[in-house]
Amino acid sequence: MVIWSTTEIVVFAAVALMVLFKLWSVWHVARRSQANREGKLIFLGVISSLTLFGIGAKLYISHQMGI
Repeated sequence: MVIWSTTEIVVFAAVALMVLFKLWSVWHVARRSQANREGKLIFLGVISSLTLFGIGAKLYISHQMGI
């Protein structure tokens, strides 16, 4: 089991807020540029998958360091 320090929890919360802002800003720009539905989904899909990969890597590294 991984026990997170207070600093790690704060960093994780900050990253979560940045991810939400990133997704909102990409959606907002795609909407303002009058992109079609496929374009919006591609942008969100790429951004979401890269974000999930980064968060998964952080969790994996935390787990491995806790062993």
